[in-house]
Amino acid sequence: MPTVALTGPLGGGKTTVLNLLKKKGASVYDVDKVIHSYYRDKSSYVYREIKKIFPQVITSRGSILRKKLREVVFNNRRELKKLERIVHPVIMKDLRKWIKNSRGKRKIYVAEVPLLFEKKLHILFDKVVFVYAPKQVILRRVKEKFGLSTPQALSFLSLNQKVKEKIKRSDFVIRNGGSLEDLKAKVDYLWENLLSPKKRGG
Repeated sequence: MPTVALTGPLGGGKTTVLNLLKKKGASVYDVDKVIHSYYRDKSSYVYREIKKIFPQVITSRGSILRKKLREVVFNNRRELKKLERIVHPVIMKDLRKWIKNSRGKRKIYVAEVPLLFEKKLHILFDKVVFVYAPKQVILRRVKEKFGLSTPQALSFLSLNQKVKEKIKRSDFVIRNGGSLEDLKAKVDYLWENLLSPKKRGG
C-alpha cells in the first residue's frame, strides 16, 4: 500500500482531510500532535531550545504557552525561522523513521508534511495530495483559528508560496472551498484511487 504525503497552505483543510482518511482506516502521522508532545516533554530537545530562545512563552511552572508562541512567530518572520530551525529537523527525523516502518505494510499511510517540496521530502512518498482553498476562505479560517488581524494573517500567509507549481507537482489535488459533505465526497474519491490507482484526482 502507498505512503502518502498530505500538504498545502495553512487553513487549506489538511487536518480535516487527515482525520477523514484516518476514519477510513489509514495510519496517519499528525504533525501537530507530534510537535505538541515535544512541547510537553521537558526533557526533549525541542522544549529545551524553545525555553532558551523564547523564554517569554514559558510559564512559571515551565509549560510552553502555545498561543503566546504563535503570537511571537506570527508577528516576526525572523522569530518564525528560529522556531522552524528548532522543530523541523526533529520532525523530519521522526517522519523518516515513520515512513521506514510503513514500508511493506498492508495499509495506507498518510502523513501531513509542512514544507514538503521545499525540503524535497516528496521523494520519500509514493503519492502527494495537495489540499487548498480559495484565498478568502483561507484568510477567514486562519483569522478565526489563531485570532489574528487581517494584516497579520495576510503577512503570515504570504509565506505560502508557489501554490500553482505545487499543484502541478502533486498526484491528487483537493480544493476545499465548499461544505464538509463536499469535502467528504472528494476524500471518498481520493481513498478509492489510493486503494486502486486510476488517475489524478480533484
